[in-house]
Amino acid sequence: NPSSVTMTNNEDYYTAFNAFAEYTKSLNDTHNFKVMAGYNQEYKHTKYYWAGRKELINDSNPAMNQATGEKNLGYSESQWAINGFFARINYNYKQRYLLELNGRYDGSSKFAEADRYAFFPSVSAAWRMSEEAFFVPAKKWIDDLKIRGSWGSLGNQVVDELGNFPYLPSYGVNTSYAYLLGGSRPVAVTPSGLVSGAFTWETVTQMDFGFDAVLLNNRLSATFDWYRRDTKDMLTAGQSLPAVLGTNIPVENAADLKTTGWELSLGWTDRLSNGLSYWVKGVLSDYQGEITKFTNDAGSLSSRYVGQKINEIWGYRSEGLFQSDAEADSHVDQSYLYGGKWGAGDVKYVDLNNDGKIDIGKNTLADPGDRTIIGNSTPRYSYGITAGFEYKNFDFEMFWQGVGKRDFMPGGSAFWGFTSEWDTPLKSALDYWTADNTAAYFPRPNWNNGGNRQTCDRYLQNAAYLRLKNITLGYTIPHVVLKKVGISRLRVYLQGENLLTFTPLIDAFDPEIIDNMTYPITKKVSVGLNLTF
Repeated sequence: NPSSVTMTNNEDYYTAFNAFAEYTKSLNDTHNFKVMAGYNQEYKHTKYYWAGRKELINDSNPAMNQATGEKNLGYSESQWAINGFFARINYNYKQRYLLELNGRYDGSSKFAEADRYAFFPSVSAAWRMSEEAFFVPAKKWIDDLKIRGSWGSLGNQVVDELGNFPYLPSYGVNTSYAYLLGGSRPVAVTPSGLVSGAFTWETVTQMDFGFDAVLLNNRLSATFDWYRRDTKDMLTAGQSLPAVLGTNIPVENAADLKTTGWELSLGWTDRLSNGLSYWVKGVLSDYQGEITKFTNDAGSLSSRYVGQKINEIWGYRSEGLFQSDAEADSHVDQSYLYGGKWGAGDVKYVDLNNDGKIDIGKNTLADPGDRTIIGNSTPRYSYGITAGFEYKNFDFEMFWQGVGKRDFMPGGSAFWGFTSEWDTPLKSALDYWTADNTAAYFPRPNWNNGGNRQTCDRYLQNAAYLRLKNITLGYTIPHVVLKKVGISRLRVYLQGENLLTFTPLIDAFDPEIIDNMTYPITKKVSVGLNLTF
């Protein structure tokens, strides 16, 4: 009310052109060459508009020319393009010494003309040590061994949150501002924000060292990789500027990030004399990122700083809950967190800097107040295990996955239960403090006291988990039975997904998705068959 009709049109065009050629040459199966060169071009053009009018003559006939009221319209259009040349050279000597050289010269319309193009090279090499003459004695138990290493760089121009022309300062235009001047709504033009003069590709450089091995008559396989990834010239908000500036800090190539990690894979496959074939494979990996360059002279905790571990969690330490109003009154001043009355059942925070109050100090590395690093939400020691067997007509396989270490600070009514008078708490939030439940996990239900819901070690969750992702048991009907009815193969199976999960995380959240507002991962059991005539 009033009635209205709106028509919209959204056009999205994407075109890509890729062309490449390869040339292969082998000299007496000793020197083997392969050369590839190509060109890549992509272009995206979007256009959107809408038009509307209020006060339909007949509500059951929503047509633009059947309305008499105010007219409105909107329009937007944008585009981006990239292009580049790429080439690769491969060489191997008797499948023993392997070398690969790569190069890309890429350009993006998202950067100013002077900073639009950049060259990104890479190189990798490997040595199949097991093919050397001196390795022959070890062949009794090592079937294949390859040592490899690589170094390379790639560019990143994905800055979607900044728009397609982030290097251009742009005015905001409103053709019908919500004020009356001279009896009409005027056109309003708002000033642009700041744009950095240094704005170009992020460069991701990575070096990797590892090996591949096959042992014990092809029964045991092992792969290991250690890598270091340096993201140079990260596109992020630059150094803090005085608040009197009156606008946001411009995005620029302001930071460097170092990520180090490793991955180990082990597999065992064997067949016993009784016909039982079985296998097991495990993968374990870990990584962690750290800021290595950023201008933050004040050491403000509101922005990045050198030495910062990615996803670190700053919070308070807790000594439990106050058990009486007198205990709350005698404790240090917590009014920075909540200016009302603290009492029995509220969270008791630790005065780490012994200044008689709980606060964030100057919110700097030198003076963080009573906050400290209490955890990190980066998933550490991710792993997966696959195991199975085949025996006669039976087959079985299961897959487990998990994370060995991850911290998570939940929030909202799904965790706290009461954040407003409108909340309906989940069952997991009902263990709150009362005079009859003084050993409760959660503080007393008081949605006004946001101080109870601060990030602190008492409520930091351990989100490590182990989950049975998939398990399958199958049976293939013997062929001698099937051929009588003209069936080539018939296999029946029972399959389950997400049947078991082991985690110390509170029940309101799923450890795999860490988001209780996402459709939950469901357990599923199915029965099926594979039929071939």
